[in-house]
Amino acid sequence: MHGGPRYDALDFFAPAMVGYFAFFFVFLLTAVAFLRERVAGTLERLMAAPLRRSELVVGYMAGFGLFALLQAVAVILVAVLGLRVHYHGALLSVFVLVLALALVAVNLGIFLSTFARTELQAVQFIPIVILPQGLLCGVIWPLSSLPDWLRPAAYALPLTYGVGALRDVMLKGQGLLTTSVRLDLLAVLAFAALFAALAVGTIRRQGA
Repeated sequence: MHGGPRYDALDFFAPAMVGYFAFFFVFLLTAVAFLRERVAGTLERLMAAPLRRSELVVGYMAGFGLFALLQAVAVILVAVLGLRVHYHGALLSVFVLVLALALVAVNLGIFLSTFARTELQAVQFIPIVILPQGLLCGVIWPLSSLPDWLRPAAYALPLTYGVGALRDVMLKGQGLLTTSVRLDLLAVLAFAALFAALAVGTIRRQGA
């Protein structure tokens, strides 16, 4: 229905893998880096300053967001220029969606890193948080093939909406103003806001 004779299996899996790898690398970078901030005492000194916890999280989110931006650009360039992936939509739309997923990964990394005391513990969140999303979000097989009891869990994951939007853009040529893409993007941004609020709460408890 979409694409053309030059499209192959790699082109079908590419949108999902672009979102997944951007999410994975940004989460790993953020979780480890924020943990080092705590271990080195930098976070404790910042909490002594006249700053709100929300301002502190937003500041870290902006700092890590710069690296998330670079990661998003690198992943897209590798897919398009390195692997020669065919795509149908605008690369700007792809970039916006990948950046939104990276923002979710940043906030999730900040939130979960507060529960780790060593870098090894931070890395151990990957099989708990990241791998299940890769299995359930539609990267390997479509959501329609999942058992009925697993589908609600799949729709509770941010990557599900990000992968769906990326496929709509790269395979179907839809834009950010298309209803399905817009709804998926709003869902991803809602997850980003949720994890940011959770990060503020955990930092507040640490400072209490």
